[in-house]
Amino acid sequence: MLSFSPFLIGVLFATFGEVKTLYGEGDEYDGKPAFHAYVKGNRPFSGNDILKFDEVLTNIGNNYDPLTGQFTAPKTGLYQIACTIQGHRTSGVTFQIQKNNERFDLGYAGGRDWHAVTRVLLMQLKEGDKVFVQHRVPHRKETVAGNRHSYFSGRLLQ
Repeated sequence: MLSFSPFLIGVLFATFGEVKTLYGEGDEYDGKPAFHAYVKGNRPFSGNDILKFDEVLTNIGNNYDPLTGQFTAPKTGLYQIACTIQGHRTSGVTFQIQKNNERFDLGYAGGRDWHAVTRVLLMQLKEGDKVFVQHRVPHRKETVAGNRHSYFSGRLLQ
């Protein structure tokens, strides 16, 4: 059984609620944007859809837009971009990670029970570049598992 010291418990309670993930005008941060967002509910995915990760937990710098599903690089640099896509039940999911209008990487979560795939990439981005997850095979109708099974995240490394 785990046991925690009273000091550690005190530190956890003292800092609870102090973590700030959304920054507004005039707020300070170290200039390194980061985001992490999940798909809320199971989502149909077909055609040329861009997957919208609409449960945003972290959005330092406010550069990820859950309405469009796109991250816009606020400055030139090396970014780590990651996503996990899980098919709902036996649905396979074909997707690609786009940098602007160019395919950067491909992914496929096989059509077995709740199969998932994770892609972790290093991307050299210029200010204004857009990164997003898009459906890859237009004629296929697939379903992405939500409820924190599928996510999209990124951060500026340097």
